[in-house]
Amino acid sequence: MELVHISHVQHATAVVWDQIWQECGYATYYHSREWAEIWNVYTSGEIYPDPIRIIFTDGWSALLPCSRNKDTFITSPASTYGGWISQDPLRVEHAELLKDYMNRSFKYTWRLNPYDPLITGAGAARVREDETYMLTLGEGFDTVFNRWSHGHRSAARKAIREGVTIRIASMESEWRAYYQVYQDSLRRWGSRATSHYSWPLFEEMLQRNSSHIKLWIANYLGKIIAGSLVLYSSTHAGAWHGAAQEEYLHVRPAILIKHESIRHACELGYKWFDFNPSGGHKGVIDFKKNFGAQVKSAPVWSSS
Repeated sequence: MELVHISHVQHATAVVWDQIWQECGYATYYHSREWAEIWNVYTSGEIYPDPIRIIFTDGWSALLPCSRNKDTFITSPASTYGGWISQDPLRVEHAELLKDYMNRSFKYTWRLNPYDPLITGAGAARVREDETYMLTLGEGFDTVFNRWSHGHRSAARKAIREGVTIRIASMESEWRAYYQVYQDSLRRWGSRATSHYSWPLFEEMLQRNSSHIKLWIANYLGKIIAGSLVLYSSTHAGAWHGAAQEEYLHVRPAILIKHESIRHACELGYKWFDFNPSGGHKGVIDFKKNFGAQVKSAPVWSSS
């Protein structure tokens, strides 16, 4: 077999980006043009999309769905999963060429995509180890639910008995109510919070009216008391952001939100439900483990 090389590199159009993202079996929402554009608006242009298409001599190609911040190449904003995506069944030699291209061409930060089967081996000057927890959904919701800890299964049932109800937010008032719940959570977390997002980020996500963005909210006694932002690609559902009001933690709304959003993902045929990295917080990690979640490596690579 003839050795493969990079034939040429070009800027990727929006149409090409969208098509490759939709057809790539291991792409997450964080590889989408929509995610990059949300952060472009939220940062007032400090982070801007700059997608690159790489064509190989065998005719196959890959897309680096990247953004930039000054002279730094960001494989995906907010330290979410990045790296290449492709419609073609890339091989190890393609992956090595892509990593070499990135190392030669950019300063970058890159949280590796744990769903890409070709992400292996060293490829960066600096590595910060991290991991995510995820569920494989192919066996159906009943099987997934039976793997939850006894405590989590009991908590979901308790929330239902207490009268907590779950729905997908559809109105701005519901998004604003969730944002207030998030502010209450930030107060509770204090210095342990690993990120602080302002209302314009949520407003931009709301205004896009995207089928790939769903805010799941818990209602109790006529109030929105918890929520979770789940972001979807064609195969992957990622619980990117969540919060719950301290006063109502005892009715276990966060557990019931996961119950309903995971069941929804199973019914719609998603392959994976991803809880996302946990910021090193042991309590958060234990919470995710009790869903029967599997651990997957998701380190952050940085160039020199």
